[in-house]
Order: sequence, then structure tokens, then C-alpha cells
Amino acid sequence: MNNTPRILQKAQMERELERLLNSETEIRSDTYLLSLYFPMESLSRIDAEKHVKSYLLEALKSDERLLGPGKLHQKIVESVLGKMGNTADLGKGFAVFMEFMAGESSRDRGIIGETALLALSKGPEREVYIGKTFDLDQIVWLTNTTQDAVVVSLKREEAGIYTLEREKLTQERILPNEFIKEREQEYLETYSPSPTSGAMYHGSDSEKIERVKEEESRKFIQHIAKVLKEDIKSQKDAEFLVVFYSSSFSEYVEKMEKELRVTVPEFSPIFLQRNIPSEKKLLQESIGATRERKKVILREQLEKARDNRDRYSEGWNDVAKAANDRRIDTLFINPLVRKRGYVLEKELVYTRAVKDSREVRNIGAWIVRSVVKGDGKIVIADESVLEAEVAARLRY
Repeated sequence: MNNTPRILQKAQMERELERLLNSETEIRSDTYLLSLYFPMESLSRIDAEKHVKSYLLEALKSDERLLGPGKLHQKIVESVLGKMGNTADLGKGFAVFMEFMAGESSRDRGIIGETALLALSKGPEREVYIGKTFDLDQIVWLTNTTQDAVVVSLKREEAGIYTLEREKLTQERILPNEFIKEREQEYLETYSPSPTSGAMYHGSDSEKIERVKEEESRKFIQHIAKVLKEDIKSQKDAEFLVVFYSSSFSEYVEKMEKELRVTVPEFSPIFLQRNIPSEKKLLQESIGATRERKKVILREQLEKARDNRDRYSEGWNDVAKAANDRRIDTLFINPLVRKRGYVLEKELVYTRAVKDSREVRNIGAWIVRSVVKGDGKIVIADESVLEAEVAARLRY
């Protein structure tokens, strides 16, 4: 069995999140769930193992529920280290989710259940949580803050196709414009003036040249769209299609956008007339373009939600009530804002203490859990877009 972890794409991460949420309902009274988040920070494999071992042992020894012989602690640490695999495969950090038994009997105590390791696309905050539920808030944030894209650098001679994943640009294909080659000799023989004639073409000859060029561009764009549909989209998890086009295509932008919208409607398209001199610049421009478009989309979603006042709620108290009633269709939340509060049983969230509730450091994570379990959507927004700390569009 191959235990080497892999960085999950968004759709895979969402499935893993759902699996973890479902597994919580099946645990025994003497079973605990462990959640570990650890940033790699360019650590070597040896250093990473040392840091993880020290950090995890300290957390386990300080937990009053797990006092007793240290064999349990050691088994947990060994299981985590065994899952770490190769550091190069752990992205910018990783999360571990483990089920283990801590019963009184020596027969049951120390049994390690299913252990999952997820390599993360962004460095998480270092954190350990042991309880009857998994701590999934950082997974939710990371799953919903990626802005992956397919990027096309379009020039008359060729098109470069790239994927933007976790702020890393990867070249997928270079497509030469073969439709130019088919017409090049025709241009030279039919329309080129002799070097000494000083002639300039007007009227019908110029129009013919433009029509030929337009036909070239149309065929090339259709070819690119076909490649995106058949070869690229099926392999990648992307929200945006970013097209940087040269001035050669400036007259055909409207037709180009229409063609790509029809052929690959799953992408949200962004078209920018820019000559990009290097892949480094292409990466910078692509990240900037997707971030700005994401903000525009978020503002539109919020405005639409606010327009229907009867199905809109904001503020921790009102949103928590809506979450408890399973009324939230879309949750708008800033992951950098935390709100202390109270949780009753596994899911009911309150801003004030109620009978038998326990205090938690961040009810935002618990509201997210409730929305995810209720098949709602999570929208991550920062303070530049989300004026309230938390808001929601309601089902009714």
C-alpha cells in the first residue's frame, strides 16, 4: 500500500471533508479524534519529524484525559510519523486526522483507528485538537480560498497553455498556430508588393488579407478551445480561464470570448490584452487577475444576498441561530476573524452560555461545520469585501 500523501485538489478536498464529518457520528464513548495541523516552513524531513514528535508529545502529555502509561502517546506519534511520507510531497504543510481508543482496559487502550494525512496547498497554523469531533476549520478555509485557473498566453504565432494551482504555474502545452503556415505562401504570392514598387494595398486586396487573418484567428481559437475542453479541463480543478492576448487578436476579442464561453462554459473567463515577456511575469499577472475577479464575484454575491432582506442575516448571534435551524444556503465568513462562544452537544452554536454547553475559542468553525453538513455553501471573504464579521443567505 502506498502511504505517500498527495496535495488534494479542491473537489477531492471537499470529498475528504465530507468523509471526516460523517466519520464523527460513528465513534465509541472511549474513542477520541485527533486533528493536527503543521506548517512545513522549508523543513527537511528529519527536522520536520523532530518538530512534529516534540509538539505532539507535549500536547498529548498535557491532556488530562490521556494520563497514564506513555505507550498510547508513543503509538499516536509513531502513526503520525509513519504517515508523513516524503517531505517534498507535503506542500506547504499538512493535516493529520486520527481516531484512537483510550479506554480503561489494556486490551482497548492504544488501538489506532483510521489515520488520514492531507498535504495542504498553503501553510496552516500549527495546531492540535483532541476531542469527540475533528477540528476542520483550517481545511474549510484552505479548500475555499484557492483560486486555481487555466492560463492561456495567446500570440499570433503560438499559444501557451498553463495551469495555475496553489500559486504555482505549470506549462501544459505549447500550441503553434498551424493555420498561419497554411496561408503564409498565399500571402507572399498573392498580396506582397515587390520591394522596389513602393506599392500600398487598398480596397478589396486589404479586405481579403483581413478576412484571411480573421479566418486564421477563428480556427486557431477553436483549436485552443478544443484542447482546453478535451485535454486540460478533465485533468485539472480550476475556476477561472485567464487569457492574455496580443494585439494581433484585439479585433477578435468578442468572438474569441463567445467561442470559449460556449466550448468551455465551466470556466469563469478573464480576457486581458497584454504581452507577457516571461513565465514569472505571467504568474504574477495571473494571480492578480484571479484575485481581483474573485473579489468582484464575491461583491456581486453579497449584494444579491442583501437585496432579499427576508433571506439575509448578519452578525454572530443571528447567523448562529440560522445555522442551528439549518436555514443557511450560503455562508459568508472571514477566516481571520474569530469569535469565542459556546457549543451544545456536537453542533448547536451559541454566542452566550446555555445549560450543558462548553466554551470554544472560535464558533466560526462550528458554524461552518453546520453549514457543510446541511449541504450549504461556504464563501471566504476578507474585510475589503465583507463588512460584517459573518453573514448568510438563508433558504427561507
